[in-house]
This record gives sequence, structure tokens and C-alpha cells, in this order.
Amino acid sequence: MESVVKDLCEGLVQKGHDVTVICSHDKATNEEELINGVKVVRVARTGVLFGQNINPGFLTKLLELSNEKDLVHVHCPNPQAEAYCLAIPKDIPLVATYHSDVVRQKLLLKLYRPVFKKFLNRLQKIYVPTENHIIYSQFLPDYREKCELIPFGIREDFLATNDQNLKWAQDLRREHGPYALFVGRLVGYKGINVLIEAAKNFKHKVLIVGTGPEKENLEKKIKKLGLENQVKLLGKIVDPSHFVGLYHGCEMLVLPSVTPNENFGVVQLEAMACSKPVVTTDIKSGVPVVGEKGKTCLIVKPGDPVQLSNAMNMIFNNLELKVSLGKRGRERFETHYMWKNMINLQIDSYRRTTEIHEIIAKHGYGKAS
Repeated sequence: MESVVKDLCEGLVQKGHDVTVICSHDKATNEEELINGVKVVRVARTGVLFGQNINPGFLTKLLELSNEKDLVHVHCPNPQAEAYCLAIPKDIPLVATYHSDVVRQKLLLKLYRPVFKKFLNRLQKIYVPTENHIIYSQFLPDYREKCELIPFGIREDFLATNDQNLKWAQDLRREHGPYALFVGRLVGYKGINVLIEAAKNFKHKVLIVGTGPEKENLEKKIKKLGLENQVKLLGKIVDPSHFVGLYHGCEMLVLPSVTPNENFGVVQLEAMACSKPVVTTDIKSGVPVVGEKGKTCLIVKPGDPVQLSNAMNMIFNNLELKVSLGKRGRERFETHYMWKNMINLQIDSYRRTTEIHEIIAKHGYGKAS
């Protein structure tokens, strides 16, 4: 969610729009700063409950800022922000990007459901990155008429090849030979343990980029299976040229997620932008429809290391297949997932939403809801 918000806001600023982001701080103090033209307001956090930040000053700041703007855009799930948005005056259009249902906090969802339904009723538009976000949501099918498809997009310029990242890609190939790449947080729903199991069934290396709470467990699993020379945990890659070089040097990206907590998988776009094939899983979220099965990616049953290793071996052992998947992936990226497309679609929807809102108010049809 954070990367999508960042790219969206910076794109809007480049198009001449005034954008302010209000979010939770990780400290008990307020803070404001300007980042690439985007005003970021971090509201003091006093605690965390059910994984939700508690920010007593959030409502006051939200109302203050919303009265200065033409439109308020929420990124969901964010129960605190959603509840507070019910206090925003009805003459201010309210829209939301729906990244996912609340998946983990089942108790919170039961208590929060009535408030969330009111929030959905209040919205003028609900943006979804794939149709699957509607199909598999427990809420959105009842609000389909409000939903609008705006696929996520990424800035492709930072993934372009140059002398530095190509040299790093070549160094990686010399050190590791052909390798599969995983990029993401080291958390349970990513299915990294399944990827490690799958590595028993092929001879090539797996490079895992990222940090997270599962690091120690994954290290133990790698050692237990005797895969220390084959599966490498690289941690967080800070150097941009090294990060991009990892993509350009790999045979494929693997996204072995096992639950719908993985709702889209932006890393798939990064791989497609670099003309790399993707191996992912058929989970009930947007993940399996980002690419096209058999054309840009291979899709396997979640939690099945045998299917996963078979798919990876198909790419490792078939140069023609690898090139074909990567080429079509790049074509699909250019058609659907370019950063500029996301920005332009979003601005167009903002314009239509505010115009309709103004017409309703002008002709006395009552407050839009």
C-alpha cells in the first residue's frame, strides 16, 4: 500500500495538483515535512490495538485538512481513518482505493463491520486494481456499481538498465549461476517456506531479498534442509543499482504466496517491467490476474512445493519459454501497468467525481452520499 500511495501522490504533484498525505507517525509526536512536493502530515501515535495505530489527534487534523481540499482519498484497509472519515462534511467528495479486506484481525472486523458499511455507503467511488478484488471481497459485490478499475502502476524508469546495474547483474550470474528471485517482506503469508521446500527439487539457486519477522525461522529451515549453499537470504538491498541488477540478472521472479493477504503483488510488475517471467500462486485475490497464465506467468497451487518446483524447472530448463513469458510480460506491463496510466486514470476519475458532486449540490438533489 505504501509504495502505491507514494507513486500516486508524487505523480499527482507532477501533474500540478496540491496533495497532502495524513498518516500515523511511529512516535508520540506530530511531524510535517515536504517529500518530492507532497506534504506529509504524521499524527502522533499513542499505541497500537489489534495491529491498528491509535492516533487521538487524527480526527481533528483530518477535518482541518479536508476542508482545504476538493476531494479526500482513503486507502483501505485502515479502520481508524475510515471511521473518522464519516465525520467529513458531505459536500466534500470521498473516494477510496480498496487494497484488501481486513484478513487477519477477525475479532476487529466483527466489531467494526457496521462502521465499515457506513463508510462504504458514504463513498462516491471505490477504486480496485483488479476485478478479483471485487469477486473475492466479502463487501464489494454489494457495491459493484461504485467500483472502478484502476490498475496499479509503477515507475519503470528506475528499472531501466545502465552500466552499473548491468555489471551487478553479471557479477550475480558469475557468483550464483542462473537463479530465481524472491522480493518481499519475510512474513508467513508470502509462502517463502514453500519456496525453500521447492528448492530441494532443482539444482539452481534462490536469492531472497527482504526483511521481516520470519527471518530466523527461515534460516533454521534452510539449515535443516541442508540448503545453505542454494538458498540465500540477502536481507534488504539499499543500493538501487544492486536492487535493479537482481531483477535483470534473474531467470524469474517467484511469488509463492499462500493466503489472500497478498492482494496484488507489485513485485510482479517490477519483474514484468524487466521482461522477466513470474511464477505465482492461484490464491483468491488479485495476484493471479496481474499477469496472464501461460503467457506472462506460470500459476501453481498455493502451498504445494512440488508444483512450484516443477514450474520453476520449466523456466530454468527452457530458454524459449523464459524469453516468451518475459517478452509478453513486458508487453502487458506497457499496456496495463505503466505509472503514467495509473496517474491519468486517477485524475480523470477525480474530475468526473467532483463534477458530478457539484451538479448534485447545484440542482438541490440533496447531499451526495
